[in-house]
Amino acid sequence: MFFLQLMSGSLLLPLVMSSGSGHSLWGLFTYISGPTQFPEFSMVLMLDDIQVGYYDSNTSRLIKVGGGGEKWAELDLGPLALNVLQNQMMSMRRRLDIGRKQLNLTSPGVYVIQRMWACEVQEDGQPDFIMSRDGVNGHDADSVQYNKTHFLYGGGDGWDFHWDTMVQMYEQMRFSNFYQPLCARTMGHLLESNKHLVMRRVRPRLRLLSQPGGGGAQITCLATDFYPRHINLTLLRDGEPVDEDQMTVGSVLPNGNGLYQLRKTLMVDEEELQRKHKYTCAASHLSLDNRLDVSWRAESFRSFRLHVISAPVVLLLVVVILLLVLMMMKMRKRSGSEEALHEGSEPGVEDRDVTAPLKNFSSK
Repeated sequence: MFFLQLMSGSLLLPLVMSSGSGHSLWGLFTYISGPTQFPEFSMVLMLDDIQVGYYDSNTSRLIKVGGGGEKWAELDLGPLALNVLQNQMMSMRRRLDIGRKQLNLTSPGVYVIQRMWACEVQEDGQPDFIMSRDGVNGHDADSVQYNKTHFLYGGGDGWDFHWDTMVQMYEQMRFSNFYQPLCARTMGHLLESNKHLVMRRVRPRLRLLSQPGGGGAQITCLATDFYPRHINLTLLRDGEPVDEDQMTVGSVLPNGNGLYQLRKTLMVDEEELQRKHKYTCAASHLSLDNRLDVSWRAESFRSFRLHVISAPVVLLLVVVILLLVLMMMKMRKRSGSEEALHEGSEPGVEDRDVTAPLKNFSSK
């Protein structure tokens, strides 16, 4: 649970592809102290929003994830990568001991420290930003942000441990001369082998849904099955954007198939429905050359309700019409049979009286 809190909080940082340019590499580390069924140390490696690697202390192997290929295949990032992982494990073990003292977590049990490393590079491959953030048992510990010109260190709530000036200078040198170049090289390698995933462009499916509710109608602008996750979704009323504070705006969520979805919902009362506004759901996305939109003309609640309940009535009418057609076909078939029987009873050539010529002959 804390892992999700830590990750969602980090999405507010500027490095998370806010502009849609460049790429980001994430290392999500977990160290657990105490008896559990989980590995003592584990790491999930993500390129942008796609998991590409996994490591844990039980196997001490960096495994390739996604992108096809052999299952459980090694992810070859060079021997330096494994050394960095071992150093991260020892560092987190020490930081967990410090965190427990800082937060007065002295009773026996299971304790967790999580760390998030992330960096961003520009489209030309130049490193742009790098950060690290720690959390102990659900509490923010401290964080580092570095972007070539500024080095920022911050402590979390209740965290009294702070780096002095000398330590900050040393860490700034490590970030500048080691971690940032290493992150950029690793990202370049992963981009080359996973370009078919991170470079894809999948057009969104756009729908404008309307249903009665709350004495009016609920209008939902829904975009699904798009990639990448950055999308501009707008609900318009008669061509003018609806204010965000008037709507329920969701977050961009995974769609369960490697793609994303986003929805915005507006509640419209009966009075507004009677004005019969035109609502338009519009989307701008990297996969689209032009804006994609779909529209709906509002109706009054009564006509809207009749429109909704008319489906069973239509079904009943269809059944009645089918019954009438079957009855007419049956009557027509019966009528045709009676006509055929009547025609069969009239004398034909083979039914005429053949003795008639003889009778006429004898009478002569």
